[in-house]
Amino acid sequence: MPTDRRSWLKQTSLALAGLGLSPILKAGAERKFFSPANPIWLNSNENAYGPSTLAQKAILNTYKNSNRYPDDYLPLLKKKIAEHWSRRTASENVGTENILLGAGSSDIIGLACQHAAKTKGHIVTAEPSYRVWNNQASSFGLSFKRIPLNDEKKSDVAKMVDSLDNDTRMIYFCNPNNPTGTFVEPEQLKDQAAAAAEKTFVFIDEAYTEYAGLPSLATWAVKNPNVVVAKTFSKVYGLAGARVGYAIAHPNTIKSLSSYQPWPDAGVSMVSCNAAMASLDDADFVSHCREKAKTAREMCYDCFKKFSLDYIPSSTNFILFNIDKLKGDFTSLMQAKNIYVQFREHFGGKWCRVSMGTIEEMQQFCDALKEIAA
Repeated sequence: MPTDRRSWLKQTSLALAGLGLSPILKAGAERKFFSPANPIWLNSNENAYGPSTLAQKAILNTYKNSNRYPDDYLPLLKKKIAEHWSRRTASENVGTENILLGAGSSDIIGLACQHAAKTKGHIVTAEPSYRVWNNQASSFGLSFKRIPLNDEKKSDVAKMVDSLDNDTRMIYFCNPNNPTGTFVEPEQLKDQAAAAAEKTFVFIDEAYTEYAGLPSLATWAVKNPNVVVAKTFSKVYGLAGARVGYAIAHPNTIKSLSSYQPWPDAGVSMVSCNAAMASLDDADFVSHCREKAKTAREMCYDCFKKFSLDYIPSSTNFILFNIDKLKGDFTSLMQAKNIYVQFREHFGGKWCRVSMGTIEEMQQFCDALKEIAA
């Protein structure tokens, strides 16, 4: 059985499509990709509590109109996003002209890579950091200069900026960082990003700022044509499967990025648009998910301490912890208990990145870890 869930789901979907079948989940139904085993997915940083009730209602109210293109809804979502940031920052400098929609923030990163690859060169990024998009960048002829994290396991943004040279085409900041869950203070990041923007294209990935309770650099980014801030509805809003993300940037930058799409804002469906708009109205849901993730992290920390397992304190919905002391293939042992986590090789050792599920799921994770570590 493939250990990568996306690969497994792709294979399953193809098989079902070949039979003329497709899996259907009713609203609020339990996920059962393997029936009756019902595994616990803790390997993709998804929100185990989402979508919110408001988003679910929006999906059910609009899916019947899926025979229509989303053209009328795209401007409404962009207007909603602009109002969201204006309200949160007491500023009106984020307008619809500053927003570009995409199929998740990974789609936005891909557009940025195309933008950066007009002239061949390299991208500066932290190591380790989010890598899913790296193959796409490489296919455009871009290479990588990877700067190790500092002693606190945070992105060394000063060294990253110092490493820029004439061949640098983009610098990528993931804050909070994936897979470590650590973050650089926004003001420090802004200062370094401003210095970097004088030399190269700057991409700031803010997929997890809502979990960390960090302010966004969005309202600053709109003033600088060399900066893009990427946001997503995949994480705290619980819409990973709906595929909605967006860039916030200077209007000229938005125009440039949109030129790599079939048409501006392509890739977001009408149903996804409505789900995203409803999600922005559910601040209580976001607060609830943030608190649940915090509680789950504390549970895991207590468990790690009992077995003297090193871990990196996280501000997100995942934790990176060291499994060098554990015998056997940890991910396989967890899979035998229907729990799916990610294996990582970092810092000269073996690590596991575990996403925060529901409190009940994390209790099962901790129980399984105790059995494996015993």
